[in-house]
Amino acid sequence: MSAGLAASAAAASAVMAVIGVGRIAGGARTAPRSARATRSGPLAARPSGRRLGARLARGGIPLGPDLFVVLVAAASVAAAAIGFLALRLPAAAPVAAGLVVFGAVALVRSADARHLARVEEQLPGIAQQITAALAAGLSLRQALTRAARDAPEPARVEFARAVAELELGTRLEAALEGLAERVPAHDLRIMVTAILVQRRTGGNLARALAALSERLEERAQLARELRGATAQARMTAWLVAALPLGGAVMTEIAAPGTLSQTLGQGIGPMLLTVSAGLYALGVLGIRRIGRVES
Repeated sequence: MSAGLAASAAAASAVMAVIGVGRIAGGARTAPRSARATRSGPLAARPSGRRLGARLARGGIPLGPDLFVVLVAAASVAAAAIGFLALRLPAAAPVAAGLVVFGAVALVRSADARHLARVEEQLPGIAQQITAALAAGLSLRQALTRAARDAPEPARVEFARAVAELELGTRLEAALEGLAERVPAHDLRIMVTAILVQRRTGGNLARALAALSERLEERAQLARELRGATAQARMTAWLVAALPLGGAVMTEIAAPGTLSQTLGQGIGPMLLTVSAGLYALGVLGIRRIGRVES
């Protein structure tokens, strides 16, 4: 029963780790952005580290890129050790470590995508606020200040940072370009481009933003309808993807040593490696098919 208990402990540890990270991220989203300290390090000084740090910040994960990589590496080593001790299979160690890395990457991407999606959902209302302010005779700087003050979270934080840069003397074009770079949402880039083009050509900015707001609202409505229409299919796909892992854990608990006897001899390790690769490709395919582009 030792192998079965080890497998159960590994599964419980993975679940507790996911819950713990979710609580940390949830608590970080409720804290002010200024309270989230970005820890510096060798990785944070590199472009890849800065991109990872930006994703962690947008996703509400209160970790610097260096600390995040260290924690993922430590969790991978622990998962490899637990997988080997639980299954007594040499191939289980790299598979378990790979699953931890894959899960960490998926967690960061999912949190970042949710943040960008929330900002995009709020853009039509922000465009309407800027349009109303411009129609009332306010300048674009004043309209942005009012929109940043009245916008909901998380768009309020992002626009407030752009307004703070304007108050420090940054040019309007540079502040808007910085906003689009910090928040790489497709609809925000369209909105910033429209504002900059209208300023350079001297067109009617209020009319352009009003039309843009209508188009953004239509896109958001269509994306919501598509997500609702495909929700059942996506849930079914994820349940099917989880069946092999659940079946393996339950088999090992019910009959300890079954997996080591079937997969630890002959061509078993090779089959385990190939099946793990195909499984990862299948999960990526499910994410690709189930993704709804707004």
